[in-house]
Amino acid sequence: MSYSPYTPVDPDGLVGDLNESQREAVTHAGSPLLVVAGAGTGKTRVLTRRVAWLVAQGIQPWRILAITFTNKAADELRRRLEQLPGGTDVWAGTFHRFGSFLLRRHGNEIGIDTGFTILDRDDQLSILKAIYKDLDLDTGVLRPVDCLAGISHRKNGGGGRAPVDLTMQGVAATFDAAYDSYVRRLRGADLLDFDDLLLDALRLLQECEHVAEQYRSRFAHVLVDEYQDTNLVQRDLLMEVVGENGLITVVGDPDQSIYRWRGAAVRNILDFDDHFPGTHTVLLERNYRSTAHILAAAEAVIERNSERHAKRLYTEQAGGKLVHVTRARDGEDEGRIVAHRVAEWQEAGRRLDHIAIFYRVNAMSRGIEIALNQSGIPYVVVAGTEFFQRREVKDVLAYARLVSNPKDEAALMRVVNTPRRGVGAASLRKLRDFADDHGLALGEAARRAGEAGISKRAANGIERFLALIDRARAMPPAPVAPILEALLEGSGYRASLEDSPDDLDRSRLENVDELVAYAREFAKRNPEGDLAAFLERTALVSDQDGYEPGTGRVMLMSVHAAKGLEFPCVLIAGAELGYFPHGRNLGDPASEEEERRLFYVAMTRAKEELAITHAARRTTYMGDEPRVASPYLGDIPGDSLDSEDHAAWGAPVAWGRSSAGSASFDFDAPADPFPADDLPPGDMPGEDVVRDAGGIGLEVGERVIHPYFGMGRLESVGGGGEDTRVTVDFDTHGVKQLLLRHARLEKLT
Repeated sequence: MSYSPYTPVDPDGLVGDLNESQREAVTHAGSPLLVVAGAGTGKTRVLTRRVAWLVAQGIQPWRILAITFTNKAADELRRRLEQLPGGTDVWAGTFHRFGSFLLRRHGNEIGIDTGFTILDRDDQLSILKAIYKDLDLDTGVLRPVDCLAGISHRKNGGGGRAPVDLTMQGVAATFDAAYDSYVRRLRGADLLDFDDLLLDALRLLQECEHVAEQYRSRFAHVLVDEYQDTNLVQRDLLMEVVGENGLITVVGDPDQSIYRWRGAAVRNILDFDDHFPGTHTVLLERNYRSTAHILAAAEAVIERNSERHAKRLYTEQAGGKLVHVTRARDGEDEGRIVAHRVAEWQEAGRRLDHIAIFYRVNAMSRGIEIALNQSGIPYVVVAGTEFFQRREVKDVLAYARLVSNPKDEAALMRVVNTPRRGVGAASLRKLRDFADDHGLALGEAARRAGEAGISKRAANGIERFLALIDRARAMPPAPVAPILEALLEGSGYRASLEDSPDDLDRSRLENVDELVAYAREFAKRNPEGDLAAFLERTALVSDQDGYEPGTGRVMLMSVHAAKGLEFPCVLIAGAELGYFPHGRNLGDPASEEEERRLFYVAMTRAKEELAITHAARRTTYMGDEPRVASPYLGDIPGDSLDSEDHAAWGAPVAWGRSSAGSASFDFDAPADPFPADDLPPGDMPGEDVVRDAGGIGLEVGERVIHPYFGMGRLESVGGGGEDTRVTVDFDTHGVKQLLLRHARLEKLT
């Protein structure tokens, strides 16, 4: 599908090249609209054309609100809107940016300083660790990182599966104490985390009717992309903005809802007409991205889910290459297979940046990177947050955050002694005690450091540090680059890197210079963007912001980071039980459905060629383990599949087809637990593999072994047929409920 320029002066030109369903979605009027847009069906085109249509119908662009989930999606939306007269006046941005937009203007209505600073995850964890130390909380009962996940889950409305079991002994008391202190500490320092941007924006609209009414009157139409990924707070925020009689268009696909772990509720899109009565629904089913074989494979995988809108994608791109599945001997062999496949694509004339490699867990990239390096294939690991998480970049941003918000405790703790100014841990402890005793924020206590009982050297260091921050605060808030330069020079931070004999520090200096260059580029793109806007942009960066096309390198990324992207050639690595679906989500029906959606998302990123690999054995933290192919591979129709087995006895051979025409993936046979040379064909080790869902051949109380969870004891059996479930108490993974047909249990003798 080609993307022609917008022609709002000729309304027919807005829809002339759209298919019937797209045209219906673009031109619908008079009621809420739900557009169920399957993968590759042109949803972004429909969204932007709908904005153009609304403007052509007389709605002023500044009265249109368009919300996306990532900065990259928002940038792409704005780029397309620029082609339409008045399109630059449309408010287009992410949910978090919209929340920040509301709180910057009206936060004082609910007691929030509008000069607040946005914390990133590292800063949140740093504050939480300090709270644990101050309150003498036991990290053995609840780790700070798990506590932070629980805090986010609670703030997001408790949707999805809770990351922390608060019913366990001692956990609830630890969590509640940490949560209460965390909330108080952030409020006292004018700090907001990502979840606060949404939660407090919702609270603002719910508690201040005049503010809510102001925005209901301003926005005549609200449009939301990727609605299947909204959580309960985001849903309620939209309902407040739209009101009872407002108009809203949401575009999404339940089959691509993959963020349940961070609170996304797929029921939001499935129950949309309950939340917005009178909804008109349009299905987009014509796929413009993938070939017929890729689409047939993906559709066969996802149609087994129950929580979805019934639809069937189709394409006019007949045939294409078969989906290629390869079983490797082990993880190292899989890396070689991946590199070989990339080399074949390159030899066939493919550009390297048209090739993407996806994996379920980031740790899998290591073996693939080694193999690509050995083959001389350039690649880039896509992770937009990586640059902004580097120590030196976070240091400079911490200085800038203090200029924007002098009460930013996390920033103060990070750089008050960086470079060294004689302000050690003991001095900071005394300063914290002084702040608590006098009811002050840490930044306020620092201005009275001489009264805190710290050494004269430490007090002088703090005084010099605060003087630097004050000088920077006196500078114009825009452009940002001069502020960063002043901080780098005045603090001695740049000099400390320049004078260091360590090559690593020279590399850090390059990153600092890159941050300043980023600030200059920010000024070009945002002429009115000040320091607060710059810090907000860096705080809200996502992994996808690291994806830049045209690099000339193979793209490596997690499936979650690949959401919304597309590539001519895609390879999915690690298609095994334990990764697809992930081991931690086995036994929970809702989580298992999301795991299937995740694999579907990975498959539907491919335009022309799709390859999948998995290993018969893999070295994990538990040692060398046999692995089992993902059950999703068995759903792929045989006439869309081409397979080979590098883990067979002897040389690689092509896998056969069953008489029914589907691929003969033998999920009942255990993965080869010994090297091929040790045993002849047909002499496969293993005892009493569970085959029959009706009579499982095992008794409650018997010891069993699972290829991912290891050894355990069978506790109970329930259900029947394909729905038979077993409960196993594993030695190292605890109690798990598994579907027997996927459990791959063997009797341990």
